[in-house]
Amino acid sequence: MEKVFEGIKVAEFAWAVVGPTTSKYLADHGATVIKIESHKRIELLRETSPFANNLPHPDGSAYFGRQNSNKYGVSIDLQHPNGRKLAWKLIEWADIVTESFSPGTMEKWGLDYQAVRKTKPDIIYLSSSMQGRGGPHESYAGYGMNAACLAGFGLVSGWPDRMPSPPYGGYTDYIAPRFNAAALIAALEYRRRTGRGQWLEESQFEASLHFFSPPVMDYQVNGRILNRNGNRLDNAAPHGVYQCQGDDRWIALAVFSEKDWQAFCTALGNPVWTQREDFSSLALRKGNEDELDRLVTEWTLGHTAQQAESIFQSAGVPCNIVERSSDVYQDPQLAHRARFTRLDHPVMGSQEFETQTTFLLSETPRELDRPSPCLGQHNEYVFKGLLGIPDEEYAGFIAEGSITTRMTRELKPNM
Repeated sequence: MEKVFEGIKVAEFAWAVVGPTTSKYLADHGATVIKIESHKRIELLRETSPFANNLPHPDGSAYFGRQNSNKYGVSIDLQHPNGRKLAWKLIEWADIVTESFSPGTMEKWGLDYQAVRKTKPDIIYLSSSMQGRGGPHESYAGYGMNAACLAGFGLVSGWPDRMPSPPYGGYTDYIAPRFNAAALIAALEYRRRTGRGQWLEESQFEASLHFFSPPVMDYQVNGRILNRNGNRLDNAAPHGVYQCQGDDRWIALAVFSEKDWQAFCTALGNPVWTQREDFSSLALRKGNEDELDRLVTEWTLGHTAQQAESIFQSAGVPCNIVERSSDVYQDPQLAHRARFTRLDHPVMGSQEFETQTTFLLSETPRELDRPSPCLGQHNEYVFKGLLGIPDEEYAGFIAEGSITTRMTRELKPNM
């Protein structure tokens, strides 16, 4: 079957996580996505671990591979005048242009939306940056780990008697693309109806605040500021992560209502302590939470994580294993939904590549057809095959360096 975005063409000038993840939504459902890079300044994720076989290599980063499978890759020096001419050819070919540089970068190269729309008024142009266009912080640079703290996640993550422990990595990098992808789909539908393109401009900071709405609203209406409280919630007890038998094995458990509490007690076999007066209501359980957590842990330590999960879920208590990375790859539900696809990569070898899309469509497939591109891997296919550049002209671009072919510095892994 034809995929839903078959025939849609995307020129991706974006890098790192947000921009590449955005266009991968379309790529996994059939769009032709061409990623524009350069050997002079390689994509950030190409320098980011983990590397296949623990050998740093610009084409060996699994992190890069995760965000960029199903794409074609070309290498252009956008500082070179003829490199920008090639970029224009790709823009004229495309239905969608995506970029995630700091505001002003695409303008510097003359590749910004205002310039592009004069030549291609039906273009859909997505700009995604740290704090959006305009305003006093427009030029502030940063990555997802900065935005996670800016949006408030850092302050509320961790234990009350310790320093903040922000979510690992660029947490907001995995929120913003969801909004971008939905906006692109809406823009495609708008263009289908009207024939007009548009400029979509996202602040990754603002998009991420949607995931912090309850604490923001609590401050608005009650003046309360959420602070660190470990794994505990005001409206649940027991609520947390509890250790089980085995090496570093845990379950996550959540008991919100009195119905949950009764199911929880039944799952444990109604031990005597569950009948104690100081556990007879949520308010009382919250007042004796240290003791409650100690007793729950005594029980969970007598079971494997799989046993505990099965017992609680069978009783209707919200509970799941805290999975390791290896568990994720063996998860039967993810396997059923084809989350991972094994593909052969020229440098990394046979690897499991991951789709970014969490939805399946009833009438059109979602597939991973190609691994992530090596740097400049598809230059000839794209420039000669898709854009029709003659052999001699193509060779001239390589000779002058507007199409880059070799690294200009040693790779220095950043993680």
